[in-house]
Amino acid sequence: MRFLTRLVRTIEQLERVSQKCGDEDLRSLVADLYRQLTVVVNILEKIYSVYSELDLLIKTDLRLEPGLYIEAPQQPEKLSEYLERLKKEGYDPNKVISYLLGTDVAQIELRNGEIYIKPKV
Repeated sequence: MRFLTRLVRTIEQLERVSQKCGDEDLRSLVADLYRQLTVVVNILEKIYSVYSELDLLIKTDLRLEPGLYIEAPQQPEKLSEYLERLKKEGYDPNKVISYLLGTDVAQIELRNGEIYIKPKV
């Protein structure tokens, strides 16, 4: 967020310079920068909103807490084999996969027509 704060301060300085110089082109450029910055801030707010909703979903509806389930695979593993192993160990594979992907601990990868789950690097 410091980046955005510095960016706003720089744009404010440009606005002051445009007012002092009476440069309409610079003033127009500053207005355009403000509009683009507003778009960026709105996108960041939406991303934060989605993250918050996902966090709430994971902690309430799925009733998952960090450390509740086994750790993510330490190396890429076929998803089908990983799901079978979870079932054999008595875990709910859907909840485990939802938790691992939702918390960005693991990711899914397609290799040679096979789906793998691997730790997020």
